[in-house]
Amino acid sequence: MSLDQLKDQVSHLAPKEQRELAAYIVSLQTERDDGFKRQIAQKIDDFDPAHWIELDDLRKRLSE
Repeated sequence: MSLDQLKDQVSHLAPKEQRELAAYIVSLQTERDDGFKRQIAQKIDDFDPAHWIELDDLRKRLSE
């Protein structure tokens, strides 16, 4: 299947399915990116409250 055919198929997916596909593609890319993995590990290991975010603030950012 060509890239143009894939794009056409994706355009017919429901918005939720398109978001799932986008998340899947990002996860594939990040699996192969060692720099990204290190960056995420540093964020997870960061115990400085100055770098934290309230859950409600995060939800607001994600909904924008």
